[in-house]
Amino acid sequence: MMQEAATVQRERRYIYSGEPRQSTSGYALRPNRRGTRQHVSTFSIILVLFGFGIAIVLYINNILAVNQLALEREQLSRRLQEIRNLNGELQSEISRKAALERIGTVASETLGLRYPTEQAVPFDIDEAKLKSVEAAP
Repeated sequence: MMQEAATVQRERRYIYSGEPRQSTSGYALRPNRRGTRQHVSTFSIILVLFGFGIAIVLYINNILAVNQLALEREQLSRRLQEIRNLNGELQSEISRKAALERIGTVASETLGLRYPTEQAVPFDIDEAKLKSVEAAP
């Protein structure tokens, strides 16, 4: 009887819901195995640390690259502003030199040109004479 009670107790351990079944077979029940903890290898730890190291290096490299690009952008922005200022100065110089009054003054003083005193007379060109003149060497 003591043996039967021990068997029922042992069988009751494996039942999670409902009534315990009566064992009809003559085989002995094996007890549950103890849970074993998985062993973490040294290689996997080193591999994980190496991966973290590479990730940190790449992150810092990314930060440095972004800072370098921001500096380069700022320099290019300053250079663009200088070029725009120079273009504005050149445009104002072109406008000043292209003024009609200045051109008239330079033409009369430097080249000795003067404004016409008489009205220009229009005339017609005879096409036949023009062709004969062009044909003659």
